[in-house]
Amino acid sequence: MSIALLTEGLSDQWFLLPLIDRQVEELELASPHGFDFANTVPGSRFTVAPRERVSEEVEMLLDHMDLVILHHDHNERSKVEAVRASLRKVEDADRVVGLVPVRETEAWMLADPAVLPDTPAAAVRDLIRSSRDVERVPDPKKALAQAFGPRHRPEYEFDRLGQRMSLAALRQVPAYARWVAELSRALQKLRFL
Repeated sequence: MSIALLTEGLSDQWFLLPLIDRQVEELELASPHGFDFANTVPGSRFTVAPRERVSEEVEMLLDHMDLVILHHDHNERSKVEAVRASLRKVEDADRVVGLVPVRETEAWMLADPAVLPDTPAAAVRDLIRSSRDVERVPDPKKALAQAFGPRHRPEYEFDRLGQRMSLAALRQVPAYARWVAELSRALQKLRFL
């Protein structure tokens, strides 16, 4: 099974590539018959490109991949449906999975306090009572910067967060749970689950 990922930018990609791989591996373990999966590969275009260019990239990827995951933050959530509607083969729309946090991907990075640094993250832990609340944080990027402290750029940690973040904590985040459900439905239609 093969998956490509198109994100809004590199920092989202750094976090989401290892996270998607881990989530797909967990779904594979729960599958009655299993399937082979190596790694999610990044596309060559970002989803902030003009819609036609994103659609062209998705069509090209669907010629070689089983699924394409499109990442957008909340202000661009309609782009996933627009790309699906633009595909030449209507049946390919089922192979495009939207990954859309309520605000920003950085909110998801706050869902598991155990992977955040101990000292500066205390204020963030007080801000977030449970994983379900992370998408209510008004400025997730600012909260993440606070969690890592003033001398550290959080994006340098995005890959590590994607590798270590608790999937159980993330499944408590409503938008993440919706993405896992959509991913599962797509894998079922392709007969992987």
